[in-house]
Amino acid sequence: MTSVQDPLTAERLVEVLQEAKVDAFSRAGGAASTDAFGAATAAFFDIFVPTESHAQAEALARTELEAIERDAEANGRAAEEEALSGEKPAGS
Repeated sequence: MTSVQDPLTAERLVEVLQEAKVDAFSRAGGAASTDAFGAATAAFFDIFVPTESHAQAEALARTELEAIERDAEANGRAAEEEALSGEKPAGS
């Protein structure tokens, strides 16, 4: 269905799909796979769903990936604002 670059995003997509009752799983590839003798390639994680659920899964994954991107942008802005304010991070 799709590939992502990190295991946390793959896990999040699989959870979203499974919550929507779509049978889904991920499989590591590239540097993340267990093929120790193969050529080193960038890690990636494939998300698999049944053919009959493909359209629904694509729409759900697209929506979730957009939410992840928005979260990343908001977190980046918050970190910048904190750095500019001179505040110490919580727990320091």
